[in-house]
Amino acid sequence: MTKDYKDSQDQMAVLSWLLMWFEAISGLNINLEKSEILPVGRVENAEVLASELGCKEGSLPSTYLGLPLGAPHKSVVVWDGVEERMRKRLALWKRQFISKEGGRITLIRSTLASMLIYLMSLMRIPRVVRLRLEKIQRDFLWGGGALEKRPHLVKWDVVRSHKMKGGLGIRNFSILNRALLCKWSWRFAAERESFWKLVISSKYGEEEGGWISCEVREGYGVGLWKEIRKEGVLLFKNASFTVGDGRRVKFWKDIWCGNTHLCEAFPSLFAFVEPEAVASLLSVLQEKRLNVGMEDRVVWNASKNEIFSVKSLYNTLDSGGAIPFPGRIIWSPCVPTKVGFFCLGSFLGEGPNPRSSQKEGLVSSKQMLLML
Repeated sequence: MTKDYKDSQDQMAVLSWLLMWFEAISGLNINLEKSEILPVGRVENAEVLASELGCKEGSLPSTYLGLPLGAPHKSVVVWDGVEERMRKRLALWKRQFISKEGGRITLIRSTLASMLIYLMSLMRIPRVVRLRLEKIQRDFLWGGGALEKRPHLVKWDVVRSHKMKGGLGIRNFSILNRALLCKWSWRFAAERESFWKLVISSKYGEEEGGWISCEVREGYGVGLWKEIRKEGVLLFKNASFTVGDGRRVKFWKDIWCGNTHLCEAFPSLFAFVEPEAVASLLSVLQEKRLNVGMEDRVVWNASKNEIFSVKSLYNTLDSGGAIPFPGRIIWSPCVPTKVGFFCLGSFLGEGPNPRSSQKEGLVSSKQMLLML
């Protein structure tokens, strides 16, 4: 037995005693039968070390608290578990146990989309995974409550639009992913003393003012924050600053007076070319006062309370593609959802006609007579 192995075994014995003392002092129990040792690199006699602690030997890749370990963050394999859970959840629903369009839409919006929230708030969803998950949603919506390939009565881009824009309010995974990642940039700017923020600042550094971390340029061990940092640009396109003591806000290059940077509003003055622009600048600054007892802070312009929310950024990114649509009437609580769904297809001119609906098996003969 080598000295290194003997030392490792002794360390596992000490760790075992520490866990026992923790249980005795705290009154909590550690379930070692569900615990694993994950060797990283070459570890000799890992199985013996695991038995010394009383747990099992695992292997990478694995998961911890729902987060993948040991797999590249851009790997499609990371998302296989989510796709499998989504398919299993849908397999529990049969056509006779779920209402028509209303029930399926509600299930997609409340259950299926929320299954992805955790992972999408930490890493960027690969395009191939997004397309597969959207296909599952489409097939479930149009397949009668099962994953069957049936005719799609309305374009998926329309389905994903807001209800007031002629859609069904099913979230766009790509936009939602960007909004969730951007929330970390807001927290970085707003939570100055949070431990996680201090760790990120120590590792990557901060730009002037401390509102955002320095750009991540390394190629290894930075995957999660590198993608989050890229979406930080979205934050400052829709944010401004409230000046307190003026120590963090940049006079020329931050939006704190009006709706634009002062260096853009007064480019000649910024370049020290035309001094006569000073009078115009002073008139803009007349109503601004420093508050020595208050720190500078970032505010979110897309919300009335000036606090960032994923919903507000999602709506900002999803602002295009609006069409004249009587959404308040069709999606009124007084109107059954399946009736509103049918009206949507008819309004867009993409609803089923009686003959094609019967041919595709969407309606029975009696229902066709009613449509005629």
